Amino acid sequence: MYTAPHVEELGGQLSGALVGIGVLQTLVYLAFIRFIDLYEREPLRYVVPVFLWGFTVAVAISLFFNTLFQVAVSQISTMQVAGFLTAVVAAPVVEECAKGFALFLVFLVSYAASRRRGVVEFSGVMDGIVYGSAVGFGFSLAEDLLYYAQFGPETYAVRRIFGGFAHAAFTSMTGIGFGLVPWVRSPLFKPVPPVLGLGVAIGLHAAFNLTASLFGPLAYGVLFLVLLLYAAIIAGWLAFERRAIRDELREEVAAGLLGPEDYSVLPTYFRRTARYLKLALTGRWGEWFRERRLHAAAVDLALAKRVSRSGMRGEDERVDRLRQKLLGLRGELPSPGAGGTRWTPPA
Repeated sequence: MYTAPHVEELGGQLSGALVGIGVLQTLVYLAFIRFIDLYEREPLRYVVPVFLWGFTVAVAISLFFNTLFQVAVSQISTMQVAGFLTAVVAAPVVEECAKGFALFLVFLVSYAASRRRGVVEFSGVMDGIVYGSAVGFGFSLAEDLLYYAQFGPETYAVRRIFGGFAHAAFTSMTGIGFGLVPWVRSPLFKPVPPVLGLGVAIGLHAAFNLTASLFGPLAYGVLFLVLLLYAAIIAGWLAFERRAIRDELREEVAAGLLGPEDYSVLPTYFRRTARYLKLALTGRWGEWFRERRLHAAAVDLALAKRVSRSGMRGEDERVDRLRQKLLGLRGELPSPGAGGTRWTPPA
C-alpha cells in the first residue's frame, strides 16, 4: 500500500458480490488458521479484535505514513522513485509496525489476564501465528479493497487469489516473537524475540515488494517460498506440542491425576475428535462437556510444565492451579498408578 485511493469513487467502483466473496474468503482463512491450532485454540475475544485492528487502525496508520513518505520523497525526486522507495523501504516498516502493535497490545492484555486467572493465552509459536495471521488477514482485506477502488476488479481478484495469505505470513513472524517471550529465561533477553520477529517480518515484506516492483508477478514466487516457511513452522510447532503433551502428562497418569484413556487420545487430534464424536452420537452430552474441559486443562498443564522449564516467573504456581482444576474435573481424588506417587494438592 503506497498510494492514496480516490475515496470519492469508492462507492461507485466496488461490486457487492465481489466484495462479499473477498470477505468470505478472509473469514474462511481466519477460521482455518485458528482450526489448525490443534491443541490450544485461541479465544475469539482476542482473535476478533486483532483482526479488526488490522482491518481498520493498521490500515489507517499505514495509509497516512506511507502517503506522507511518498509526498516528502517526491519533493526531491521523481514520483516513480518516490513510489518505488515507498513500496520497498517505507511500507514494510510502517505496515509491519502498525500490525505488530496489535500483537503487543494483545500480549499485554493476555499477560495481565494470566496473572488474575492463571491462564496464559499468548505463549508459543502457534499462538503467535494465529494472532499474527488474524491481524494480517484484516489488513490484507482492507488493502485489497483500496486497490480495487484504484485499479479495478482484475487487480483485486489477483491479489485476493494469490496474495490473501501474504500479510498473514509476514506478520506471523512478529507474532512468533511475542509467543516465544514466556520461553526466554532471562528477563534481559525477553524483548529480543519480538524485535527479531519484527525484523524478519519487515525483511520478508520488503523482499516481496521489491520483487513485485522490479519483476511484477514473479513476486508471487517469492511469496510461495514464504508460505512454505510459514507451513513448515506450523507443522514443526504442532509436532513439538504433541511431543510435549505426551512427555509432560506421563507423570500425571502415574500419579492418578489423568486417566490412561484420556492420556492415549490427548496427543492425537483425530483420536480425540473421534472420542468426542462418539460421546455426542450416543447422547452422552455431560461426558462430552466434561471431557472437553478436562482435556483442555490437561493440555494447558502439559504446556505450562514445559514453559516452567524456561524459568518463567509464576509458572510453577500455574502448574499447581491446573492440577487442582484437573482434580476437580475428574470428580474424585487421584489414586496412585503403578509405580507412581500420589499427587497431593498444595496446602
